[in-house]
Amino acid sequence: MTTSSITSAKTQEIEKYRQRLWDPQWLALRKKILKRDGFACRCCGKEEGLHVHHRQYHRDKKTGEWKKPWDYEEIYLITVCDKCHKEGHRLYPVPIKDI
Repeated sequence: MTTSSITSAKTQEIEKYRQRLWDPQWLALRKKILKRDGFACRCCGKEEGLHVHHRQYHRDKKTGEWKKPWDYEEIYLITVCDKCHKEGHRLYPVPIKDI
């Protein structure tokens, strides 16, 4: 596999993931997590620009398929503001678990 085909495959996976963030199942879970966390960033308390962050990503050992964003247990999700989300990704890579 060439570098360009690897890059293309990764770009396709990222786009597929982004599209899933508009799925009604994800939007419903996102709303539930935001409510659970009091509609505030769990790191700094900010109430604007909120994201629901996956603390880890899960991939199927056999198929290599990524778990859909809404198929995670609530314990793996946390509300963070845009700034804290970016800083968290800069400081700590999100663990990938093959399950």
